[in-house]
Amino acid sequence: MKREEIEKLLARYYDGLATEQEEEKLTQALRSAKDLPEDLQAERDLFLSLHKDTMEDVPVPEDLETELAARIDRKASAPRRRRLWWGSMAASILLLVGLGFGIAEMRQEAFAPTPQDTFTNPEDAHRALQAIFAEMSQNWNEGMKQLEASQRDIIAVNREIREELK
Repeated sequence: MKREEIEKLLARYYDGLATEQEEEKLTQALRSAKDLPEDLQAERDLFLSLHKDTMEDVPVPEDLETELAARIDRKASAPRRRRLWWGSMAASILLLVGLGFGIAEMRQEAFAPTPQDTFTNPEDAHRALQAIFAEMSQNWNEGMKQLEASQRDIIAVNREIREELK
């Protein structure tokens, strides 16, 4: 086969356009060619290494899959074990600190506050109570006014929405 024809078939093969017959013709030509130029020698080596018929069966060890799985598991579990160890240490420290604070709090005597009268004169207490009720009433009335204003605004917005939807 001529050099030009081999180059043409190689180009079609590398572009993925070669038919099976052209591929077989190229394989036979490259296998049987004895005196190819140097640049075609490299092409021949590349083509024959890519061609499916020339691939040799590589012996695969029987325990390859189990060995690979074991190595992957060892590599994957090492950082996880480290994180688990650090997490356990942090949890233990937090537990000890929490127990320490809890024990310290339990040792302190807890006394309920004794109620004390704030007014010694009942009339002063009555006046203070009236002032508190007056302030509460005023705040209540202001809140009701705001609530009524909000309700008016809501009603107005609802009317506008209904008009827009009509």
